Amino acid sequence: MDPETYKRLNSLEYQFGILDRKVTLLLNHLGIQYTDARPPPDEIETLILAGDRIKAMKLYEAKHGVNLLEAKRAIEQMAARLGLS
Repeated sequence: MDPETYKRLNSLEYQFGILDRKVTLLLNHLGIQYTDARPPPDEIETLILAGDRIKAMKLYEAKHGVNLLEAKRAIEQMAARLGLS
């Protein structure tokens, strides 16, 4: 990663942290309890996030009845969606 991109990423992470703290303070002040409504990652996503794309491809292939090439493409798309291209 080039230095300019690295600097920009750090700046965005810092700004996100500030926003996260502000939202948390607002929710607490208003007495609102936040619960994450997103479903937990499925087994395939968990494998991708752990860096085990080979097992994820094999599991996808078995679950969806596709060939290995289709499974590889699907896993690559999922990884990109998760920000792990």
